[in-house]
Amino acid sequence: MRGRILTPLAAALVLAFPPALTSQQPTRPAPINIPLARKAVVTIQALDASGQLMASGTGFFVTEGYVVTAAHVLEDAAGCRIEMSDGQQQRCSVAAADTAKDVAMLTVSGSPPSALRWGSSESMKDGDEVTVISNPLGQLPGTVSRGIISASRVVRGTKLLQISAAISHGSSGAPVLNTRGQVIGIVRSTIEAGQSLNFATATDAIRNLNNDQVAVADGQALLTPKNIVASAGNSGGARGSMGTPVSLPQVSIGQTITGNLTGSDSLYPDTTYYKMYQFTTTPGQEITIDLSSSDFDPVLIVRGEGLAQSIVDDDGGPGCASRVSQAFLARGPYRILVNTTTSPHRQTGRFTLAISQGSQHVQGRSENDCSPAGSAGGQTAVTTIRVGETINGSLTSSDSLYPDNSYFKFYQFTAPAGRPVTIDLASDDFDPVLIVRGSDLDNSIINDDGGPGCYARVSRTFPSTGPYRVLVNTTNTPERQTGRFSLSITEGSKPVQDGSAATADCQTTSAASSSAGGGAGSATHAITVGQTQQGSLTRNDVLLEHDTTYAQPWTIQGRAGQTITIDLESDAFDSYLFLRGPGIEGGRDFQDDDSGGNCHARLTATFPQNGEYEIVVNSAGEHYATGAFTLSVTSGSKPKSVAHCRRNNQ
Repeated sequence: MRGRILTPLAAALVLAFPPALTSQQPTRPAPINIPLARKAVVTIQALDASGQLMASGTGFFVTEGYVVTAAHVLEDAAGCRIEMSDGQQQRCSVAAADTAKDVAMLTVSGSPPSALRWGSSESMKDGDEVTVISNPLGQLPGTVSRGIISASRVVRGTKLLQISAAISHGSSGAPVLNTRGQVIGIVRSTIEAGQSLNFATATDAIRNLNNDQVAVADGQALLTPKNIVASAGNSGGARGSMGTPVSLPQVSIGQTITGNLTGSDSLYPDTTYYKMYQFTTTPGQEITIDLSSSDFDPVLIVRGEGLAQSIVDDDGGPGCASRVSQAFLARGPYRILVNTTTSPHRQTGRFTLAISQGSQHVQGRSENDCSPAGSAGGQTAVTTIRVGETINGSLTSSDSLYPDNSYFKFYQFTAPAGRPVTIDLASDDFDPVLIVRGSDLDNSIINDDGGPGCYARVSRTFPSTGPYRVLVNTTNTPERQTGRFSLSITEGSKPVQDGSAATADCQTTSAASSSAGGGAGSATHAITVGQTQQGSLTRNDVLLEHDTTYAQPWTIQGRAGQTITIDLESDAFDSYLFLRGPGIEGGRDFQDDDSGGNCHARLTATFPQNGEYEIVVNSAGEHYATGAFTLSVTSGSKPKSVAHCRRNNQ
């Protein structure tokens, strides 16, 4: 089937909130570039174990390589595929998911035809206009409907936007746009007994989903074959009839199970192993979950309906055992992840998992007596950094790997109550990224270039004293950077650069010396307005890992308000170009694929301010494409070509 029934909210929501009066539709259309926004919206196709279509929904590109949708669109699916607005299809995989909030982030290859930008759902008010672009019934892609935000609600810990814009089956996962065309919600459900009672998950709590380790693990478990094939003893590999559905192993309250974590289990983003189980409970009943092991240092993670965020416990039980003890508001099902600490590396061994009725004491960090029997030197604790302290360290190839294949180190600190602190991460050897996590933070705080130059900075007052974890990390380009760094925490607030200011002066010392020495991939090419230059894209240029294409930067001096047209032509590859520099925050306005006709790229742009800019020569999704090209820059604007892209070698 192609249609998808949206999961209705609990009946309690209908009873608690009487139907709103029908709102007047806005007479003034929102100033959104609908044709461009439509290109970013895709159809999500849920596939069964044999690759056949079983359901469909809607999704949208938020950046290159990532598509967001509602998690329930892929419920019971073994695989997924996206269909873009031009009919092209690609297979996809799940990068991360939060099934409690009903959202998933998918990965796809190649450059998207367009991408939507995040807006702030917190800034939206009841009565504000919204636009939804979706694929109702799985057969009407690009359908536009408009309405208002009828109300904002919090249901089981998740903020929802109640909207009057019309949606139908197949609209799950569609973007809800504000009047600037920014995504402020993801279509989630409808109550069909009412009129225009539609709901979307607010985006503010899920924008960094792919950087949440637990969400990455949840995503890995989302697409799994849910049926077994009964072979009836046929060893020849012939397909038998479908057997009964297979779900996660169930654990009942009062039950104790023993298991074994092995090298064949799933890998967490921090390269630890984990196993997943499932349980249900009576709403409001106090229960205790215990995870213990004499072979490894256990970590217990619980996710599910009604939880605002995952419950993560390391040493809450006796010794190094983990414990979660509380009442759960819903029946479930809830998921339990049997996991380990990151150190020692990739621990395995036997474990015991038990669920019992009643509450038991959960140890705080100051109480724990953790000293695992199976470890010669006891537990390797996370290094603590104090406010007012500076730690000089080194990121090496023996450190843990992040999901984007960059290295990271963990530190821990206690924040002063009610007072701001500034965390600075500096390095002359790599481009630093700073990540801060805590149990009372809705999302990880991530900063790249908020400090001087390429340095990272976070400055804020934290909700509590913590403790909080700091990840010393790097950008993912160049790949797997290592080197020395300095991490410091000081009292008081300092300015944090944002947007274009954060990248305007970013150039690491190593990058600068590479540029001076004419190293591969450095910005040694230059062009001026009125010039035409011949060049060649080679395997010595910068490799963009996300789509395996090469990129070559050319510098150009820009003057505020000056309009130019850039033409990139090549018979060797499908031309793609983009412009970056001060005042440019990205987006489709500064990128182009085929506007020059015959697969050539043409970009007309106006410099936002004075300064040095980069024109990046790239290919349009052709893996490892190289070859000769012609790059020219002329003053003023030129019309876009309407000729379709047809190349002899395609």
